[in-house]
Amino acid sequence: MRVEKVVILDGYTDEPAGLGVPPYINTYPRLIAGVVWLKNKSATVRYWTIDQFRTEASRFLSEARESDLVVIIAGSEVPGKYIGGVPIRPSELERIALLLRDTRKILVGPAARYGLAHGGSTVAIEPSRYKYLFDEIVHGDVEEYLNELLDHGFEKARSWILRENYELANKAFILGTKIVKEHPCYGKNLVVEIETYRGCPRWITGGCSFCIEPRYGKPVMRDTEAIIREIEILYKLGVRHVRLGKQPDILTYMAHDIGVEEFPKPNIEALEKLFKGIRLSAPGLITLHIDNVNPGTIAKHPEESTKALKVIVKYNTPGDVAALGVESFDPRVVKLNNLKSQPEESLEAIRIINRVGSIRGWNGLPHLLPGINLLYGLPGETRETFIVNEEYLKRILSEGLLVRRVNIRQVAVLVNTPLWFKRAYVHHTQLKHKKIYYAHRVRVMRSFDRVMLSRIVPENTLLYYLYTEKYIRGFTIARFPGSYPIAVKVPDKVKLGKFISVRVIKHSSKSVLGKLLS
Repeated sequence: MRVEKVVILDGYTDEPAGLGVPPYINTYPRLIAGVVWLKNKSATVRYWTIDQFRTEASRFLSEARESDLVVIIAGSEVPGKYIGGVPIRPSELERIALLLRDTRKILVGPAARYGLAHGGSTVAIEPSRYKYLFDEIVHGDVEEYLNELLDHGFEKARSWILRENYELANKAFILGTKIVKEHPCYGKNLVVEIETYRGCPRWITGGCSFCIEPRYGKPVMRDTEAIIREIEILYKLGVRHVRLGKQPDILTYMAHDIGVEEFPKPNIEALEKLFKGIRLSAPGLITLHIDNVNPGTIAKHPEESTKALKVIVKYNTPGDVAALGVESFDPRVVKLNNLKSQPEESLEAIRIINRVGSIRGWNGLPHLLPGINLLYGLPGETRETFIVNEEYLKRILSEGLLVRRVNIRQVAVLVNTPLWFKRAYVHHTQLKHKKIYYAHRVRVMRSFDRVMLSRIVPENTLLYYLYTEKYIRGFTIARFPGSYPIAVKVPDKVKLGKFISVRVIKHSSKSVLGKLLS
């Protein structure tokens, strides 16, 4: 099947490993464009975001109908609130597919494999629901499927095929880098998500009950040189912000016992080679951040993890966040859902990250702080679960530790996860604890979030290189490009798309008030 024109519609993705909501761009657009250009160098590939479709639907539909293939990316599997964009809604996905009923189109991304989540406390819409709206629902890796599709056509391409190595993906990543120039945030605050490996080391025990990452099977590592080369090319294209976020635990990148041990020991030399190589190949990179860190890895290998964290702090950009998938401090919930770490282990991981990363950097922010996720609706949850979690948050405060953010949300039940077979129970639990859950969120915001923000950026802290993104109720919202950035509200309207510096003058639970520095 030869294609001359392909249209990509990015409905945005948010996975346990990988973020693609603006200002982020995930890996899928590069893989798609890369394979198309690998097969046909002269092919035209157009990139659209779902937000662009919402404002220019007619133009998008005109382009899409004239194309040989439309690829729709979807799957916000870890629902959250976003400033930069709104992921595609189920109703929008169906509407667009119907409007393009006479155009060849495929659905890719986590929505095609694990269903389309549409908020916390929801059950994902099964991919089979969209079976008759698309020519193919791609359950496997998009680059492997497209490679077969463009060679052999729809009849012979296997929608379920998964990569066994990164040979094809590396070629696609390199060829597809230039697609980032079509992103609305390009040349501004665009953060490019970089993949280091795929799959969770804990797959050998099944991993967490709700998570999709262990379902990929044994982790597959990406060569250091390939990662560095991709970032080097992105840098030459003008990209200045990247995040090594497409993995469940950066500390276990190239770990020797990965796939054998549930909690493999960090490979310090491999991490040093990776981070140093990135800095040498992209010397003017402004943002170099990470995402996920497994608290169980730190707790079980404290010495090696401390060294690994020091490597990250040596090369990263201040304001970085190690997102710890704690999920719950309730031992019963931890056990029944095979979570990553026991409560005391999670607390120790928070202490270790603080010892290494709490030093303040050039932009006014600590170099590396932990982030905590608390997930509700899991099997084993009782009224006491909320009390236990609050007690541990109080301990964090009493010890003077820093935590960048606490994400509190209700679990979304995804297809093919162990939780999928308990979805009725999960729904019952969430309804039963609905009032407790919302009261708990308010208490945490008032007693924890506000205090923690005042510790991370005390009054009169100077914050540099904040990007003005949007206006909300008389304020200009500005953030540093990177992982879980602090939202800074600046009184009055400051020109959007501009980098500014502010002085912190007041704190709320989820943002700070900043005075513009002249």
